[in-house]
Amino acid sequence: MILGIDHIVIAARELNAAMETYRGLGFSVVYGGAHPYGSHNALIGFEDGSYIELLGFYEESPAHPWWELLHERGGGLIDFCLATDDIRADLAAIRAQGVEAGDLTEGGRRRPDGYEVKWINNKVGGEFQGIMPFIIEDVSPRAQRLPRETTQANGATGIHCLSLATEDAGRYGAIMGAVLGQEGQAFRDDELGASGIRFELGSHFLEYLSPSELESPLRAHLARDLPAPYRVSFKTRGPSASFGPEQTEGVRIELK
Repeated sequence: MILGIDHIVIAARELNAAMETYRGLGFSVVYGGAHPYGSHNALIGFEDGSYIELLGFYEESPAHPWWELLHERGGGLIDFCLATDDIRADLAAIRAQGVEAGDLTEGGRRRPDGYEVKWINNKVGGEFQGIMPFIIEDVSPRAQRLPRETTQANGATGIHCLSLATEDAGRYGAIMGAVLGQEGQAFRDDELGASGIRFELGSHFLEYLSPSELESPLRAHLARDLPAPYRVSFKTRGPSASFGPEQTEGVRIELK
């Protein structure tokens, strides 16, 4: 069963620089560790159990599924992951909708304290990458994968909504609805000149948006072949704020 948004992935060319950028935005950033396939990460944890993964590469890894997204398509907010407590059943449900979902593999990383964090996940490829989630189930206790620090100086307490840009929100909304076993809610976003379908996932929202007006900024995003995730908003106890891609390693962020 899908439980909610586990984490979002933000890819950056220089991980240390990205860590400093996000600290400057009021986030508590901790180094996560190195993966055995060329990447390493830093984490920003939230009270709701979700987190941001800042990802970079410590060596060239052209076979890595996120290498091209960073080096050819600009990086930024490139992917998202949903948590599940029955990963095999949920993978079957995703594949039943024709999604190009890879096989389950064992993943892991060594934390700075030497602890080996382990999980099972898959990757999503082709036209579905970034617009449909990959999924994860923990082998080691989930708490060991997350940063212990969840207090943010900017007041953020968790993910509110992840917005995905697509030319056909109806198509992907129907796929996601079938996977989740729920009917999404149709809505309009007048600020973006877009319409779409929204799903509630635990304490989070996931929405698919397509431009419905000529001046919609989604059109430029889609025309540049940027990764499908367009914007992420966070719940906050602090003041509302918006940060543009030039401030955030290529991500549109709202605190609300």
